[in-house]
Amino acid sequence: MCFGARGDAYGTFKIKKSGHIQTFKLVHKNGSLRCNPRDPPSFWGCTHSNYRDRRLLTVITHDNQPIPSLADYFKRGNVDGCRYYSYRLDNIDVNSTELTFNKLSIPLSVSTGQEFRIWYLQDWKKCYEDDNSGQTCADVYAWYTQN
Repeated sequence: MCFGARGDAYGTFKIKKSGHIQTFKLVHKNGSLRCNPRDPPSFWGCTHSNYRDRRLLTVITHDNQPIPSLADYFKRGNVDGCRYYSYRLDNIDVNSTELTFNKLSIPLSVSTGQEFRIWYLQDWKKCYEDDNSGQTCADVYAWYTQN
């Protein structure tokens, strides 16, 4: 699955097995993203200093909403009429080969064939995406609860 940084370039994946998911993990295969041409590329976020320690910008959505609790999203103010989000995860940075999200407090009930999207946050929110570039490709894994 691959996703880009602008122009509704989300990636999709479908659930292969019904059940209850505790979390997701993305494993980087190739590619990189840029939130602007002046900063170095990354796999999962933005290296610009404005993001401080919350530089991760990769989000999984279902029904065009982020999955609650996969990350502690930080809503930055309403700048230029545009709210944007970012987050951090322990021991993971924008160039980690694996992006493992937080374990959900309430497992997510899923059905076979259900579709999810992976977005670059600036693209999903249509905030500051005009100078974004690139594409990241990753394998997607889901951890299920034991019944």
